[in-house]
Amino acid sequence: MVRKIIRVAIVLLVLLGLPLIAWRAFLNLSINRELAKIRTAGFPANGEELNFWYAAVPDHQNAALVLTQAFALRQDYPDNRSNLINDFKFPKRNERLSAEQTQLLQGYLRLNEAQIRRADEALTLPAARYPLDFTLLMNTPLPHLTWLNDLAELHEFAALIALESGDFTAVGTNIMTILALVRTLDNEPSAISQLVRFKGIGRAFMTFERRANAGPLTAAEIANLTIAFDQTRVTSSSVIALTGDRALMIPYFRMTLAEYNRLHPPKPKQEPKANSPLPCHGPAILRLIGYYDLDYGTFLVGMRKAIAQLGKAPPENLRTRGYFARIGEESAKRQRSLSGLFFSNYVNSGVDENVALANQRLVLATLAIERFRNDNGRRPESLDELVPKYLAEVPEDPFTGMELEYRGKEKGYVIYSLGPDRENNEGLEKVDKKQSDDGRSYDITFTVER
Repeated sequence: MVRKIIRVAIVLLVLLGLPLIAWRAFLNLSINRELAKIRTAGFPANGEELNFWYAAVPDHQNAALVLTQAFALRQDYPDNRSNLINDFKFPKRNERLSAEQTQLLQGYLRLNEAQIRRADEALTLPAARYPLDFTLLMNTPLPHLTWLNDLAELHEFAALIALESGDFTAVGTNIMTILALVRTLDNEPSAISQLVRFKGIGRAFMTFERRANAGPLTAAEIANLTIAFDQTRVTSSSVIALTGDRALMIPYFRMTLAEYNRLHPPKPKQEPKANSPLPCHGPAILRLIGYYDLDYGTFLVGMRKAIAQLGKAPPENLRTRGYFARIGEESAKRQRSLSGLFFSNYVNSGVDENVALANQRLVLATLAIERFRNDNGRRPESLDELVPKYLAEVPEDPFTGMELEYRGKEKGYVIYSLGPDRENNEGLEKVDKKQSDDGRSYDITFTVER
């Protein structure tokens, strides 16, 4: 009887164990092939490799190191005026600052003169790499992003004050400085870092729109700002971001609990979340049957396809929006899906990049229009009039692949992109979106009312 039971157990072990072993071997082989594709393409697959992929910069050429010193010089008001700075509401395009706002910003700029001077010294250096250690994976500190954003805002304040006094040269200088700060993040392989870049480009865009409405631009302003905006890279930013984030996420799929706790030290009496998607927190049976490795493979294949799609020219790169949404929803249907959690963070990757690209193209087209106005004493009837003397070609809307839209106004003009919804709202601005048919639609506009 005992022998019979042993024989039955052996048969069951063979019938159940061998398929499981074969299944796990297949999953492991598929994962290793995907990892090999990443490394063969020259991309990183963990934090240590990402440290090397994010190219080092000699200290004597590194603007980021000097900017870090500048960040430490930041000063805040010692009273409730610091709250007024944090909650500052920028005036609308043609509105003036109040006397109280002017005094508030002037005082804040005086407080931070040393920081501004040190940052200006930093931006004379030719390259930038902030001192980051990506072996900390998703726990990598990125404090410089907040500081950089604050410094860009400081220059936006300075531009507002310069507009009030009619010092248009200073306005242009501050716009160019904002863009120079943005460019220190050009190669930083992090989605959050690239979003800060895009926000900085948006600051420069809004500041220039205020300047363009304040009065005619000089030839020198047009030339300098054209160079500054043209040098600010936008395309491929999302590819860099996802390549870096993928490297930071890959280790979590096979991370031990001890490794996780080392990177993310638990707080006292803190217990793992009941439905944590992390394999190291999950049931042993799911690890045994290869559930998490299946999810791992889904992540690797999904990110590879998404990064390739993001590398395509606009508007083709926008296909990643639907792709990430779809695979994110599919992954979310499965419990404990780590890939679904990661994918949900990147649905708007292509959209965010294309908004920044639209901003850049609208500014460059506006600068060409203003140059035409200076030469001809009138605005062009269409953007075609700018070709080839003022523009090599009419810029494309990154959301449609068609030419940017242009409308003359009774006073001035509006040039615009249709934006993420790809609906032509006739140049309707975001602040006026309630006037649209659905109360939500608007275009990405650059409006000059003079």
